Amino acid sequence: MPTQRSDDTGSTGKNARRPAKLPEHLEPGGGLVTGDTELDETLITGSPPNPEDERVVTDVGLTASRWSGGRLTGRRFRRLRCVDVVFADCDLSGVVLEDSGLRRVEFRECRMSGTVLAGTRMEDVLFLRCKLDTANLRMTAGDRLEFLDSELGRADFREATLKRTGIHDSDLSGADFSGADSRGLRLHGSRLHDIKGADDLRGATIGPDQLVDVSTALFAASGIAVEDQR
Repeated sequence: MPTQRSDDTGSTGKNARRPAKLPEHLEPGGGLVTGDTELDETLITGSPPNPEDERVVTDVGLTASRWSGGRLTGRRFRRLRCVDVVFADCDLSGVVLEDSGLRRVEFRECRMSGTVLAGTRMEDVLFLRCKLDTANLRMTAGDRLEFLDSELGRADFREATLKRTGIHDSDLSGADFSGADSRGLRLHGSRLHDIKGADDLRGATIGPDQLVDVSTALFAASGIAVEDQR
């Protein structure tokens, strides 16, 4: 079946994120998303009912599908598997993923405040104009992640692997990178005020306009005080 690529975000080169591939025609569907559900080439709109008998929805698979306008606030998923999926204008605030994997997935203009992605395996994942303040990405295993024009204030990246990842034109104020593997991480255009774990950003790349914020964070991590008074 002919497929279409999602909108290009401008990444180029061998380390560029690979976009989601969706078929030109998607079948409307979704309904009640319960455990042991497999959805393929499906267009889901709005918010499916919350399964009354499942506090944690387990073993859900989404492939080559698009979910638009969904409200999944506070729902918990265990072993969620998404491949070639686009979430557009969804409210995923407080959603918890456990033992889950995302590959070639795109979150576009989604609200994800306090979302828990800790330990999630993510490859070729885009967050475009998303609200991810206080999101938990601790110990995430990420490769070719791309955050663009997103709010990431006080996000938790502790001990995350951020291989070939770009966080651009985003607000990272107060974000914590303690123990993160940041080799290949690029942060151009992002606000880095009061970040934590700056000494673990070894191997990351910043722009000249970010030197003051990063230097201040490094001084703080090293216990060096900067004062006017002698």
